[in-house]
Amino acid sequence: MGPRALSAEAELQAKQRKRLEWWIARLKQDVFAGDQVPKDRIPLQLATRSGLPSPLTNAWRFELPLAHRGVYTVQSAPGVGPVVLILEILSHKEYDRMFGYR
Repeated sequence: MGPRALSAEAELQAKQRKRLEWWIARLKQDVFAGDQVPKDRIPLQLATRSGLPSPLTNAWRFELPLAHRGVYTVQSAPGVGPVVLILEILSHKEYDRMFGYR
């Protein structure tokens, strides 16, 4: 998990943390288990806020209880294969603002 996701995780309620743990286990089995974010909707700030090269070529989201979303990217690591990096854990309202839905 990236630094922003780690700090947000500390503020999650117990049922949100449990679901996040479920998602982490699921993503270890299938890195594409979330919902793909359309490429034209991926904000430039998503990469820069996470300290990654901009722009990101892919972003995926998953839902957490109490109207929260997780956002992750899948990157390729030589000799390892696909690697999932959870970038953000946001409220639904913050997610909508960041991705330009409202």
